[in-house]
Amino acid sequence: MPEPFSEHLEAQASIILHPGSRYLRIGRPSDSVPHTILHAIARRRRSGISSYSDPFLVPHVKLDGDAVQELEECRLKVSHILQSSLMSDGSRRFATPPQQIAVYNKRIQPIPGDETETSPPWVFTDKDYIVGDEILSLHPSMEYNIHFPLMRGDFNLHCDVGGSISAVLADLETIWGHCISTVLNVPLKDLKFYRAVLIIPDIYNRDHIKKLTNLLLNGLGFGGCFVLQDHVAATFGAGLGYACVVDVGDQKTSVSCVEDAISHPATRLRLDYGGGDVTQVFYWLLKKSGFPHPVNLSRKLDAMLLNKLKHEFCHVNLRRGGREAAEAMEVGGGEGGDAGEEDIVVDDQPLPPAQIVPSASSRNDTTAFTSYDKLLSLEQAILTSIERCQSDEMKRKMYSSILIVGGGAKFKNIGKWLQSRLALQIPVAYRPEQIEVITRAKDMDPCMTSWKGAALMTCLEGSGELWIQHSEWNKHGVKILREKCPFIW
Repeated sequence: MPEPFSEHLEAQASIILHPGSRYLRIGRPSDSVPHTILHAIARRRRSGISSYSDPFLVPHVKLDGDAVQELEECRLKVSHILQSSLMSDGSRRFATPPQQIAVYNKRIQPIPGDETETSPPWVFTDKDYIVGDEILSLHPSMEYNIHFPLMRGDFNLHCDVGGSISAVLADLETIWGHCISTVLNVPLKDLKFYRAVLIIPDIYNRDHIKKLTNLLLNGLGFGGCFVLQDHVAATFGAGLGYACVVDVGDQKTSVSCVEDAISHPATRLRLDYGGGDVTQVFYWLLKKSGFPHPVNLSRKLDAMLLNKLKHEFCHVNLRRGGREAAEAMEVGGGEGGDAGEEDIVVDDQPLPPAQIVPSASSRNDTTAFTSYDKLLSLEQAILTSIERCQSDEMKRKMYSSILIVGGGAKFKNIGKWLQSRLALQIPVAYRPEQIEVITRAKDMDPCMTSWKGAALMTCLEGSGELWIQHSEWNKHGVKILREKCPFIW
């Protein structure tokens, strides 16, 4: 007897899910862009349940005296670089001391606005749970616990309320099911006629992937599914046969070399910092400049404000100046353009150590990680990954095609800055004729590249062999993942 979804083989009968630490991207392959939804759930707090809320911004790293001194030295180093560079009109740059900016900003009185203008319409509800962006409008007086099921690209496991693996899976099932039924307008009872494509990190935990596959097929009830690594999907979305893929998310950065739809295990590397950590550095710079707006990082709207300011005023263009720099200064953005130093300063911020897959023969899950005491900067991570390629020819190919995806590095001129940093460090023997750093493949939002690649893969003729049917999973279990996954399990 044929599987239910075999009657609906067209792409419209597939649903692609790309779950991240901050956002979920979901949609059909025929959609031009996926729906982007806050990947969180607020559950009504019942009697006897402790209060708990995951932060909307990655937790601030507590710095000791030595770390603060190191961070300050890094800021001064960047400031000196800025002072030695010319602006776009050829004039010398004048870097205003942060003390002077702080004195100016402390004289500025923020204009109080109507609360109805500065805050969204508050939501008062007695629902058992709220999913996605609506959480941002939940009135502070409402007694809900807020959970982000993923953190740093992995299950958000902890010892508090909602931190067990069963609670995380329950949250994922509720969030995904809610989005499928309300955003895509697909009744959950009809999912037996649909197939799911799950985009996972290039470095993954095998037990977690097993549980997620079971969630899709037996929890939500999809008729079939297949699992795809995000870096491989990114090359499909960008239309590249090979690339060193750099995925900068909100809470992690991952790098690997992909060729012919294979992410080479020896080149995979993950750093536990991302765009959210850049926001924390940006906030540190704002405080040094006497930012006139009171910010409480525990408030979700303040965290959103910092992200908005970061995207509007931060850049890595050393020649930017004039009126744009003055505007950045007026919001306490830095020293005549220091607002563009986040992505540079974060390289030396004392964050958790990098995690790197040590060799191609290692087990392909989180137990294969080895920790490094020293953090790797973005260009160092790329150099480390490419140096692990097996042949000189492959190294040259990867240096010629570097693909940046994800939402954590969407800064103006990030590609040119990274290209110039790499050009100084690539070994002469592997230096290609041209180093190409692609930040907007096909003029696409880099947040969407992997999702778009997965959408394209579902339409390929050969993709039929990748689908795991519901009956196959229940009969063979994890063995079927070894047989059908398009990567080394």
